[in-house]
Amino acid sequence: YTRFRKDFLQRHMDFPKTASSDNNDYCNVMMMRRGMSFPGRCTSRNTFVHTEPADLTSVCTNQPDDSLCTTGQHFPVTVCNLIRSHPTCIYSGNQFNHRVRVKCIGDLPVYLDSTFP
Repeated sequence: YTRFRKDFLQRHMDFPKTASSDNNDYCNVMMMRRGMSFPGRCTSRNTFVHTEPADLTSVCTNQPDDSLCTTGQHFPVTVCNLIRSHPTCIYSGNQFNHRVRVKCIGDLPVYLDSTFP
């Protein structure tokens, strides 16, 4: 599960939030920095959660493998959506305060299913 955990942290966790001029710039920088944006190969959508990883791990404690678990509290999240893929990946970003639903395996979040108010 370690590889899944590392992938989850790489793709979705950013705490404290990386400084940027605005949410669009944030998404363009972070998608490239985290390996989800290459010329000609752009991830269409990704969500970054701005809280301690332990806050999401705790929702998985004592849960059966492959269960979807939702946080009771809301966290700041930035949702990045692809708006142009050529010649480079360009994203628009929106920040929300959302609950987070994750898939759990071995008491750890391994997949971000969704976020919602």
